[in-house]
Order: sequence, then structure tokens, then C-alpha cells
Amino acid sequence: MRSAAAFDSMSSPSSPDPDSSSSGSPLFFLLMIALLLAVWGLISDVIHTGGGGSIDLRNRITGVRVASAHQDPYTYKWRQADGTRLLDPFAYPSSPVSHTTVTPATLTLFLPFQDLNYRVTQWLWLGVQYAALGLGFLAWLKSTDRANWAWGGLLTCLYCLTPHWRLHVDRGQSYVLYAALLLVMMNAGRSAGKRGPWVEGLTGSLLTMLRPNFGVLLGVSAARRRKVPILAAGAGLAVWALLPVLLAGTAIWKQYFAAMAIHARQYLDRVQFPPARFSQKEVIEGIPIDTFLSFPGIPFTDTSIYRLISFQLPPNALLIGWAVLAAGAGWLMMRRDGAGSARFQWGVSAWIYVGDYLLPAYRYNYNHILLWPVLLLGLTALEGTARKVWMGLAAGILILHTATWWLPKACLPWPGVVALLLAVGVAVMTALTSRKAAAG
Repeated sequence: MRSAAAFDSMSSPSSPDPDSSSSGSPLFFLLMIALLLAVWGLISDVIHTGGGGSIDLRNRITGVRVASAHQDPYTYKWRQADGTRLLDPFAYPSSPVSHTTVTPATLTLFLPFQDLNYRVTQWLWLGVQYAALGLGFLAWLKSTDRANWAWGGLLTCLYCLTPHWRLHVDRGQSYVLYAALLLVMMNAGRSAGKRGPWVEGLTGSLLTMLRPNFGVLLGVSAARRRKVPILAAGAGLAVWALLPVLLAGTAIWKQYFAAMAIHARQYLDRVQFPPARFSQKEVIEGIPIDTFLSFPGIPFTDTSIYRLISFQLPPNALLIGWAVLAAGAGWLMMRRDGAGSARFQWGVSAWIYVGDYLLPAYRYNYNHILLWPVLLLGLTALEGTARKVWMGLAAGILILHTATWWLPKACLPWPGVVALLLAVGVAVMTALTSRKAAAG
């Protein structure tokens, strides 16, 4: 039976790839070209941030301001007497719920921004997004062999060229923060230091409270039967559940789940509401309304499973089935490789990505940022020919995602479909290979 270390580049590090470390290699030149294009993308992001209102950032800022006043941020209706500080011009006046859809824990993260001018917050959040990108990449570097560094840098730069990253920055989204925290947790899980178990447990609990489908990560600490990660995860859950209550009152979590049920029903029934109307002279925190409501021409489409498949599917059954399958696959992988192996972490990242498609909500291009950890962890988990095949698949899918800029409208879901199939393949392959190895 083949050793589990053969699948784990950390347990059995491969010799440095001369092509990836030589300044004269084709990979080096490709990396330099991608890096230069990524710098051009940064300039584009600066231009877009200055010329728009960051639609998804706005509802988080108004949401935390409303919650701080002990009002329900998920059903809040703006009134002229409230002033523009609480105005989200992207909310639908006739909808029973507001545009705020993040968890109370996520709202709490935005507490430091609540008293800042919104334009200042936009620039700060642009920095946070790029800082999260760097944090996640650095965490991955620390957990992988040097032979993978150049390829990981190339894949990351390519991702920054896709419409997914442009849309993420323009909307002021948070998915890169989730991806970065996932990579931090994975690195901590492989760390031999004393801080690693604490970071693993605390990061897993934070991700669960920021986005509930990350809750499968809590099973990792529990399955390893190590006291420190379990204690850290339990303490983290308690803290992140309590902080929103201190901010907004005891009803905040109940308000959140009730509002999400309404949002899910509206999404599945495809309910449409007319947008709010404003005078052209309206100014919101010093930003003219025309600037606030402007959007760059970035192609995007909804790629949730409920849009990719024409017939209606029960969300609760899908999510329960996904959780059961993920738990079973995790058990099989742990029998083979252990909960801290690179192969196990790669499979877990794929399961999380698949689960994101099953949430009954709009799934736009910026959600594809969650594929970034899957691509990087694949480089860490594989060796030899398998690693080379993965390099080709990863580069190919990112080229397809970059091509979204030029795809006709009817073909815009293709990159999302291919990414889903890739993640399903990783999830199934890692589980079945472990099962065969255990049986042998």
C-alpha cells in the first residue's frame, strides 16, 4: 500500500523544480508578465473604487450603524429624518427585508468603520481586500515546498486578472477574507508550533460565524481529538456569538435567521422589486448620487445550482445531503492521511467550494474567489505527474475565467460550471482514493 506521505508534499518534500526557481525559465517570465498585468488591475481597482459606491460594502456599513442603535439591520427601512448616514441607495423600499445579508458576526467586524466617512471606508476596504490576498498567499507559502512558490504566485496573479476579482473589489465584497482565513487555518493545522492548534480552532470558529457553511471546519478539530483546537473553537464560537449581542441586543441572531429565510424564498421565487428613486441633486456622505450608483462594465452572472438547473430543488435537503457527504468523505480521508495532511486540507477546501453553490442566494462571480485556496492547496497536496496535471488544469480554468471578459452573455455561466465540476472531482477523488487505500 502506498504511503500517505506520497500525497503530502510537506511530509515528503519534492526537490526544488529548477524551472520554477530559475530567473531565466519560461515560468519566471510568465510570472513577471502576470504580475505586471496584476499591477494594471490594481490601477483599475483604484479607478473603480473612486468612481462608484461599492454596493455590497454600503449595506454592511449602514447595517452596523443601524445595529449599533439596537434596531434590526435586516428589516430596516430608511426615513428622510434618519439622514444619509443610514441610507443604502441600493436597498429596495418595497421589500420586507433590507439589502444587508451578512451574519451578525460579520457586521461586528465592520464596527471600526461605523464612524468613518464612507469614502474613507471605501479606500480602507480596498486595502483590506489586497491585504487579505497577501495574507492568504503568505500563509500558503509557509505550508508548501519552494518548488510550488512560483506556480502559486502565477495562479494568484492570474486570478487577479479575472472579472471575478474586479467585481469583488468594485462591490466591496468579503470573500477574499474568507479565503485568506481558510489558508491561515490550513497552515496552522500543519504547524508544529504551540500556537498552531489555537490559531486553527479560533480561525475555524470565526469562519463558521462569518459564513455558516464553513461550519464543516469545526469537525476537523473535533475529529483530531486534540484538546487545544477544540477548546479554541468553542471559545471562539462563544465570543463571536456574544459580541453581536453586545452590539445590537439579544434578538440580533433571531432577526438574522428570519430575514435570511425571507431572502431565500424571494430568491427561489425570483421576486423582483423596483429600485429606489433619488433626485439627481442627492448627495450621500459627500458623494453625488450619480457617482454612488455608477458601475463599471464588468461581466457577471448568477451561478448558484438553482440557476444552473432549470427545475426546482429543495435547498434544505441539498445542504443536509452536502453536509453528510462532506462528513463521510472527511472520515475516509482521515483514515488514510490524517486530519492535518495536505491532501485532507485540499479535499476540505473543495467541499466548501461545492457547498457555496447550494446556498439559496445569488452566487455572482466574486464567489469564485473561494476557488483560489483549492487551486493553491492542490499544488501542495500533489507530486510528480499528478502535480503537473493539476498545474495544467488550474492554469486552464483561470484562462477560461479570464475569458469571461469576452464571452457572449449566454456563455457567462461556463467558467462557474467548469469550476464546480473541478471542485466536485477533487472532493470525490480525494475521498475515493482514501477509501481504496484503507480497504487495501
